[in-house]
Amino acid sequence: MKIAATLLHCLTAGAQAASYFPRGSHEVNVQSQLAPLLSEDAVITFPSSPDWDGLVERASTPRVAPGFLAVVEVATEEDVQQTIKVANKLNLPFLAVTGTHSWTTAMEKLKHGIQINMRKLNSSTLHEDGESATVGGGIMQHEIVAALAEHGKQAVVGLCECVSAVGPLLGGGHSLLQAKYGFAADNILSARVVLADGSVVTASESENADLFWALRGAGHNFGIVTSFEVKTTNVAEGGWTMVTFTFSQDRLEEFFDTWNQLEVEHEDPGMLVLNGVIARDPSIDREHPVINLQIFHDDAPTSVDAYVAAFRELSPLAESNTINVPYGDIYDVGGLGLSSPVCRKNENLLGYPNSFPQWDGATIRRGFNIFSELTSREPFTTSAWLLESYGRAGPQSIPEGTTAVAPEERRRHLLTSPMLWWKGNSEKDAETALKVGKQIQEAIRPKDFQPHTYVNYASGGEPVKETYGHEACRMEKLTTLKKKWDPSNRFGFYAPLV
Repeated sequence: MKIAATLLHCLTAGAQAASYFPRGSHEVNVQSQLAPLLSEDAVITFPSSPDWDGLVERASTPRVAPGFLAVVEVATEEDVQQTIKVANKLNLPFLAVTGTHSWTTAMEKLKHGIQINMRKLNSSTLHEDGESATVGGGIMQHEIVAALAEHGKQAVVGLCECVSAVGPLLGGGHSLLQAKYGFAADNILSARVVLADGSVVTASESENADLFWALRGAGHNFGIVTSFEVKTTNVAEGGWTMVTFTFSQDRLEEFFDTWNQLEVEHEDPGMLVLNGVIARDPSIDREHPVINLQIFHDDAPTSVDAYVAAFRELSPLAESNTINVPYGDIYDVGGLGLSSPVCRKNENLLGYPNSFPQWDGATIRRGFNIFSELTSREPFTTSAWLLESYGRAGPQSIPEGTTAVAPEERRRHLLTSPMLWWKGNSEKDAETALKVGKQIQEAIRPKDFQPHTYVNYASGGEPVKETYGHEACRMEKLTTLKKKWDPSNRFGFYAPLV
C-alpha cells in the first residue's frame, strides 16, 4: 500500500493537532487504520498531494465537487471491502468513481468522505466460448471496446469513450448496439458486489436474484460492482458507416417531422443509430446554432437508404459519408472519443434531459429559441443540445419487469438534453445555467406530459419516480430492496432512491 510521499510529514504533524482540526484527524485515522489493510498496489492520497486535483476533477467540476478528504485507489476487491469497513468504523461517507463524468448534484451531499477510485480494477477476460467476458469494475468504455475488438467481439456497454463501462449499465445503459441487443443492463450475466457493510456477494439470476434485478437499472443505490460478466457478440465484418448532415435552423420543424415519419414507417429499421447535436458553428451560421445529424449503421440490412433519402430532401447545408469504420474506431470517428468535446473535464457540465416517444417540433422550437439566446454569449457558446435515438426494437423486446430499468425508458426511446458547458466558478454563470437549462427542459415538454428522465442523465432535482418509474408497485419493490441491501443508505450519492 502506498501513501503519496509528500503527505507523510503532514500526516504526522496532523496527528498532534487532530483535536483542533477534525479533517486532519480523519486523514490520520484513514491512514493509520486503512493503510495496513490494503494491497501493495493500492494508494491513499490526501488533499496536500500534487496528485489530488487530477483525482477529484470531474466533467462537472467546479460546479459539482463531492467533498472528499481522501482518495483510495483500490487495486483488489478486498481493497474495496476494507475501505468500506474502515469508512463505516470512522463514520465517513464514500463514493465509488471511475470515469468521473456524471453531473448529478446529489454528489454534492457528500461531505468529508472517501473517494473509492476504481480505475486499477480495469481487467477484461474473454471466455473460451467467446460468448461472454468478465470485466473489472474500473474499466473504461474505450478499454473494453478495444480489448474485445482485438478478438472480433463486442459488448453492449455505454457510449462515450471517457465513461466507465459499469456506470451506465447500472442505470440502464444506452448503446450503439441496443437496437439489436437491448440496453447494457439487459446483457449482464452476473456481478460481484461489495455491500454497505463491506461484505461481498455474487448477484445473478440464480444467486441473490433480487439484488441482481435492482442492480440493472438502479444499481448505484445498492453496492459497488468490482467485476461483472457480460454477453459478447461478433463485430460487424464489414464495419460501420456514418452519414452526416448539417441543417440550418429554419429547417427545424421539417427536420423533426421527417424523423417522426421515418419512425412510423420503419418500426424496426435494424442496427441504425441517429445521433443529433444542435450547436453553434459560426463558419456556417453566425446568428443561430445549426442542426447536425449522424446516422450510424453496421453491415447488416437496415432502412438507412430511406432515412438518408428523406433527410436529403430537406436540402442540408452539408453532407458527408464515412465508410468501413471498424467497430473499435466508430466511437472516436463519431465524435464520442476521448479527445472529443463531450469528454472534456472541469467545465461545469450540466444537463437537463427529457425522454420522449416522439418529437414535437413546435415545443422544440420554443426550447431552441432559448438555447440560441443563451449560447450567443460567453461563457456558454460551446454548449450543445443532444438529440439521440439508439434504437427501440432491442430494448422493447425485453419484458419490462425483467430489470429495474424504468418501463418509460423502454417506451420512450428518444433522449434529448441541452448540455451546458462553461469555464470557471462564477456563481452568476452557474445560476444562469441552472435557470435557463430548466427553462429549456420545460419548454420542450408537450402539454399534460408526464416527465421521464434517464437515470444517467438526471441533473439531481428530479422526483424519484421521474427517473425510476411511475408505477407504485415498482417503487415499492425498489424501496423494499433498498432497506434490505442498504438499510443505512450508504450508497446514496448518485440518483438516490431515498
